[in-house]
Amino acid sequence: MARVIYHVIMFMIMVGEILSGQIDASNDSFKKIVENQANVIKSLEARISQLEKERSPGLRQSTDPLSTRLQTVEKLLDGVNVRQLAVNVSDIQVKLSNPLSAGDSAWVLTSSALVLMMTIPGLALFYGGMVRVNNVLSTVMQSFSIVCLITVLWMCFGYSLSFTTGSPLFGGHTRFWLLGMSYDTGHVLAPTIPEPLFMVYELMFAIITPALICGAFADRMRFSPMLLFMALWHLLVYCPIAHAHWMTDGFLKDEGILDFAGGNVVHVAAGCSGLMASLVIGSRTGYGKENFSPHNILVSVLGASLLWVGWFGFNAGSYLSAHKMTAMAMAVTQISTAVSALAWMCTEWIMRKRPSVLGIISGAVAGLVAITPGAGYVDCTGAFFFGLLAGPVCYFVCQLKHRLGYDDALDAFGIHGPGGVVGGIMTGLFATEDITGKGSGHKGAFYGKPEQLYLQLYGILFAIGWSCIGSLVLLKLIDAVWGLRVAVEEELMGLDIVCHGEYLHGERIAERESMDVRRSHEGMPEVYEVQSHQPTLGGHERHCWNKDHDGQRNSNSH
Repeated sequence: MARVIYHVIMFMIMVGEILSGQIDASNDSFKKIVENQANVIKSLEARISQLEKERSPGLRQSTDPLSTRLQTVEKLLDGVNVRQLAVNVSDIQVKLSNPLSAGDSAWVLTSSALVLMMTIPGLALFYGGMVRVNNVLSTVMQSFSIVCLITVLWMCFGYSLSFTTGSPLFGGHTRFWLLGMSYDTGHVLAPTIPEPLFMVYELMFAIITPALICGAFADRMRFSPMLLFMALWHLLVYCPIAHAHWMTDGFLKDEGILDFAGGNVVHVAAGCSGLMASLVIGSRTGYGKENFSPHNILVSVLGASLLWVGWFGFNAGSYLSAHKMTAMAMAVTQISTAVSALAWMCTEWIMRKRPSVLGIISGAVAGLVAITPGAGYVDCTGAFFFGLLAGPVCYFVCQLKHRLGYDDALDAFGIHGPGGVVGGIMTGLFATEDITGKGSGHKGAFYGKPEQLYLQLYGILFAIGWSCIGSLVLLKLIDAVWGLRVAVEEELMGLDIVCHGEYLHGERIAERESMDVRRSHEGMPEVYEVQSHQPTLGGHERHCWNKDHDGQRNSNSH
């Protein structure tokens, strides 16, 4: 009798929990428990029914022990609605056959919007504030047009090449043009959300990755070759790297490389491709001699702030579900970002005797980049060290461009390349099963798996090699056929008017700015003015450059 009561009560409790969403209906162990409880209830029903048929009216008044027990069971089960239990069992079976979760879907919908916000307007503003005033619109146009271009390519080919099974490096063709995509079931990597939502979320990653590259060749690349390069780069560089790292039959996934949200797939690939672009296209006219100060740092601060907020969707959203570890991914993202920003600021303070606004926002982005591969594998202590290392490393790499002579205009390589590498290596050290789950095997060298560090280096080297070689070949080919760079005179006029026929602040102001730049390049007259647009309490700071007897320039602020 006690067993009867126990099984009935336990089953009713479990039914209530599954219908209220407290229990994950897709869990295999839960499925077994439900099946066992359902079988017990059915057998009890059959037994009671059989006993009722066998009883005679006289037995009801009998003092026979069996009759007494049956009467007691009748009283205990008097309030149990057996038909309702059957309905509940049917509901559970539906949930087990279709595990889509409204809560998970709501979170991934939100995360998709946050990641799109990282590109437009986040990255567009971040880059747009750092270029000169006659190139702002062209910089914003690059980000906006890439959003549109990659969306179409993703629908046609990119999604299928990245997230269907095929080969260890490329996906198949079963989702070309999104044919065959089901709205009622999930993807193998995200079974609790509809596949169209998974497709859209991954699209946002595919969008921001090529947009990051644009910072390396700001102010000097023609618009149409840029679009062609980004289209080919998406299909031939991004999609294979994404498939190899994330899809079930990807060879790096099979090896056990850990890249939670795209340290290699997004940042290492974009950073290294940006470096190749800056080398192939060449430096800006006057680089190292002229003043290339940001036209409006406040705009860049706004862009960096939007990147920071959007990155919560980038990292925490990569769980593709809403549960307790999603909150941990958000926590480690915040910690790494803050520590990296402070570390960059302190490093710059020591090296240059003063901290800068551009420095602290660059440090924040470096911390966001670094934590990306480890956001789902490390705890808060690990995140602290991610940021502590990322800030100074990216700071010093950004300084190398002045010594080595390459023109990574907006530090696309300087922040995303080394930032992604640092994050991948640190993941190989700090990954812990306290976060990934006991028995998952996803742990780093500091937690008993030293070989994970070598696996991480393997994944990093693949991303570097594939992106560098692929980008170099594409850039050289496009340059040979169409040409990548605008003419010198067009560069001095600015890409806003040359490529798009528009001005940011009106025609007169833009023409005056372009004239200032042309004067400085042509060296006439001997004393000329260039508007630096560094914000001060009294407005803009104007530098007058005077050539001394050695051809060097001295700056005096007025």
